[in-house]
Amino acid sequence: MPSDENLPIKRCAIYTRKSTTHRLEHDVNSLVTQREISSAYIRSQQYKGWVELPQHYDDGGHSGSGLERPALARLMQDIEAGKIDTVVVYKIDRLTRSLLDFVRLIEMFDRQSITLVSISQAFDTSDSMGRMILNVLLTFSQFERELIAERVRDSIRTRKRHGRIHGGLPPFGYVAGRDGIHVDQAEADIVRFIFAEFLRTRRYTSVMTAVREAGFCSSVKLSRRGIPRGGTPMSPGTVYGILRNPIYVGQIRGHDTTYQGVHEPLISEETWQAAQALSEERKKRSPHAKETHHFLAGLLWDDLGRHMLLDLNWQRGRTYCAYVSSNAAWSQVEYRRAYRCNADHLDKTVMAAVGDFLADRGKLRGALKTLGLFGDDLDRLANRGKAIGQMLEVTRAEWLPDLFAALVHQVEIAEETVSITFRSLELRRFMAWDGKTAFRGRPADWPCSDARYVLDVDVRVITAERWPSLHITPRALTSDTRPNPKLVELIKAARRAQILVDEHRNLSIEELAREQGCRPTHFARLIRLNYLAPDIATAILDGTQPANLDRKTLLDSNVPTSWAVQRKLFGFPAPERAINPRHLFGRGMWPAAGQMDDNGA
Repeated sequence: MPSDENLPIKRCAIYTRKSTTHRLEHDVNSLVTQREISSAYIRSQQYKGWVELPQHYDDGGHSGSGLERPALARLMQDIEAGKIDTVVVYKIDRLTRSLLDFVRLIEMFDRQSITLVSISQAFDTSDSMGRMILNVLLTFSQFERELIAERVRDSIRTRKRHGRIHGGLPPFGYVAGRDGIHVDQAEADIVRFIFAEFLRTRRYTSVMTAVREAGFCSSVKLSRRGIPRGGTPMSPGTVYGILRNPIYVGQIRGHDTTYQGVHEPLISEETWQAAQALSEERKKRSPHAKETHHFLAGLLWDDLGRHMLLDLNWQRGRTYCAYVSSNAAWSQVEYRRAYRCNADHLDKTVMAAVGDFLADRGKLRGALKTLGLFGDDLDRLANRGKAIGQMLEVTRAEWLPDLFAALVHQVEIAEETVSITFRSLELRRFMAWDGKTAFRGRPADWPCSDARYVLDVDVRVITAERWPSLHITPRALTSDTRPNPKLVELIKAARRAQILVDEHRNLSIEELAREQGCRPTHFARLIRLNYLAPDIATAILDGTQPANLDRKTLLDSNVPTSWAVQRKLFGFPAPERAINPRHLFGRGMWPAAGQMDDNGA
């Protein structure tokens, strides 16, 4: 029998979960109880080499019906990193209540040789009997969860059929009572005002502007714990929700129908029908960006971190589709133009790059290795790369959005490069795809692995800039600065040298320098000065250049072609422009909280 010193160490991670947030703020709660019991069990197994890890994996207020839990995601990432040998839970339903999710977790555990131990149910997954018992318990656990969900749904439907709302805070215009909801006259007048303004102006933005100018705020309501909510200026979403909520005409919205309520309506049936008819007219008509087959929307970012969305323009009866980066305020200040890519061109480029990547055995193997695949499994999947690439080329257009949303985590656009980041977890599943049905991802599995593979493609997909930005400011009339004559003469000499080059293309540099009256090396330095940024050259002519910039510094420097680098090198500030604030309240855009003065302006 091996001694304690020779026993292999088994690093044990304790996972705890609680479905609700009730009593989580107390010092002693369900999570603490689960951890203490599991910790005591690990100490009892010290003779087997079990050691408890100090990290806590506690999910408070998260359901067991899915895998989108922060602590579980950290647990799976640590497992993938090789930091854990055994996962200990109080009961198996603390880990998951879904049989399908459990199968996925066990697959990942088996791939990393992880043992799962349940304390109160006295089994582990290291033998076949433990696995069988575990599957039986999970089946009943899932059955219990679904049974509870069905009872709750039936209860909600029954209350709605009887004309009563089910739980939550009462809607705007009503207050809660023991026998249902009752009208709040002050808020009811605001609701009637919103409907009247909508029918009068026939525009959502006009209604929002009228509400803002009137100073209406959302109602202050108390939660179950007595915490007040609301009391802030009504948002556009609140106004739109009021105009679309049938509760104000005495009805309660159900899952697929509406029920007649027992509460008092705030508007007439005629007003409601007129408002809904007007809402249908105001809906954006097709063609719409979401109705196209461009599959990269939602995945695109530029190299400055701006999200790129699909933009549609109609000219002369033809639709032009382009991916455009968001023109954020900071990028306008820094003169960062919005990138614009032809949507059809970019889609074809990305499709071709992915197909070439799948056919490249070396790159594909490198991507699969990020998931920990080696040996026969790696060879088997890599051998299918070329066939999968050919299937991708003939995939139906309506399948591509779901396929790329699963396979690709992000596509980043730079001036000369397109970077495609693959999800290694979905790439492995994609290599087993048969091409007969649509490929869809498993978002519930994504938090369990952060393995990525980045494919860089050297290609330019950004369209040429439509308007060149020239950073030249006029000289102030009241300026008393005096230009440095040596620097001014240097700029003029550089321009004379460039004219010589342009007009005498048959002369060598030595002959050109002789015409200029200088040495060839000096002539070459003069030519480089013609590549100075326009704002640097005009500042020298105006005499507003930095005080430490002299003739020798300009001549001796190897003038870089990047204007931004030139400004850093010679001590010039980066150009900025002031953005005039636009008051777009008439278009439904309101100031953020805290930006209005005492008069509401």
